[in-house]
Amino acid sequence: MQIAGAGWAESAIEDACASTQEWFRSLPVFEPRVNLGSVVGHRSPALLSERDCVIAFARFLNEAGVPTDAIHHEVSISRWLFDSPHPAATAMTSGARRRVDLVLVKQDDLLAADFPAVELGFTFEAFIEFGYLTDFWMEPRAQRFREPLAGQEKVSADVKKIESHLKSGACRLGYVVAFEECDYGFEPDFAAIAEAQSGCRVRFIRSW
Repeated sequence: MQIAGAGWAESAIEDACASTQEWFRSLPVFEPRVNLGSVVGHRSPALLSERDCVIAFARFLNEAGVPTDAIHHEVSISRWLFDSPHPAATAMTSGARRRVDLVLVKQDDLLAADFPAVELGFTFEAFIEFGYLTDFWMEPRAQRFREPLAGQEKVSADVKKIESHLKSGACRLGYVVAFEECDYGFEPDFAAIAEAQSGCRVRFIRSW
């Protein structure tokens, strides 16, 4: 099944968020868990890295109706896609990472585009950045490595990254999806404020 209509990506992303959280909360856990103090093992064998979070989310996007050829991983926003004077060609050239974790775009839209895009017109349907906020620092004797502050900063930096892509016209929708294994102390209105200020939608996938 393929999603049609103007809101195909938005509805699928929101459905995938709901399905992913239900799955996230059902995962088996390592028992006993490796805890060497300086190194703590992952909570579940289903997620051993942030890439695993992306793979799982893409699976639920597909179940929500997004065809696999519309889902792209680790896409670099390079000059063959956007070239000067397009704003997206010069956005984020100050050392920030120009690669996007997950990109949604219909194959027909890519085939119909004239690349490189040098003026506003072509846009990707959605850019999604991911964060994997593990609960390692809650384990006894574990070194905290600035958590939970580092996790909060990571999500905030991803919001700014997506904001840049939205403002440059590279994408129509922008999301940050954060897998949160424990409470990282985000304010209750964090997502609402982020969206109002940047246009980026933040979704927390929580196991707690």
